[in-house]
Amino acid sequence: MDYYRRLNDRDRKKINFYKKLKKSAKKGIKWWSIFCAIVCLFGVGTIFLYKFVDSGQSSDFGHCFSSFGLCASKSRNSDDTDGMSELAKKEFQREDAKSESIDNKITEEHKAEGDISENVEQDNSYDFSQWNETCSPEQIVINKDNPIAESCVVKTKNCRGKEINVCASEDLESMILDAKKEGIVLWISSGYRDVNYQTKLFNRQIERENSKAVISPEEAAKRAAVVVAKPGTSEHNTGLAVDFNGVEDDFYKTKEYKWLMDNAHKYGFIERYQKKWKNYTGVIYEPWHFRYVGKELAPKVKESGLCLEKYVMDYLIKK
Repeated sequence: MDYYRRLNDRDRKKINFYKKLKKSAKKGIKWWSIFCAIVCLFGVGTIFLYKFVDSGQSSDFGHCFSSFGLCASKSRNSDDTDGMSELAKKEFQREDAKSESIDNKITEEHKAEGDISENVEQDNSYDFSQWNETCSPEQIVINKDNPIAESCVVKTKNCRGKEINVCASEDLESMILDAKKEGIVLWISSGYRDVNYQTKLFNRQIERENSKAVISPEEAAKRAAVVVAKPGTSEHNTGLAVDFNGVEDDFYKTKEYKWLMDNAHKYGFIERYQKKWKNYTGVIYEPWHFRYVGKELAPKVKESGLCLEKYVMDYLIKK
């Protein structure tokens, strides 16, 4: 009896031991499964962010374009809005709302002046095609008479959530950081737009013009061009243009604008569309729109008080 009692005691101990071991194993498997799930989620999230931020974009700071020394990146926008990602759709909606805001502003300001399509006529138009083929990439002149070359594909880099031409991205980042040190908050409202994207914005504006009055397709396109640059004629198509802090009519009254006017040229940027030069640029006053022309040229353009077209014609082409 003692033998069997001792044997049973041993059995009970073994049973208890195996029960504890089994329970510990279950806990280990549970925590190991949770750990693996977290690692997998982190890995998937990292891959997603990488592809979202750097999809098709190179960090190489070489040339900016393929034609005049510029190189390629993927087009960010498809032909159909339905094919866009949710983030791309939201960005398109913001840009479209910006165009509508500008459209309303023009209409209100120029009701007494008659047909708004006549408010900004570009005088002294000049063919900059030869200049654009030979100049430094950041010095190209793009306007309604001088579209970006069809063979030119822009090379961009992500800068604070927006794609910017690699020629400008490093100096832009430095400018934003230095401004922050002085209590100035600058954020990028709009950067690079490919031609397909610009086409969507332009077509949307044509629809708005047609909704206002019965006009010919040519007149609708002409009026639309006052608000939204025709595809290929927007500086945003180069990735060298930046809109700061949203499209606000009174941005020129802000401390951010004053800081930009005092300092932007040090980082290679100029205010592109001033009121007094709209007949040269063919674009209405846009105090939020700054253009990268390089650290060498920007201070000279700033000091001259001229628009880019006038400066290039007077000092670079005719010298």
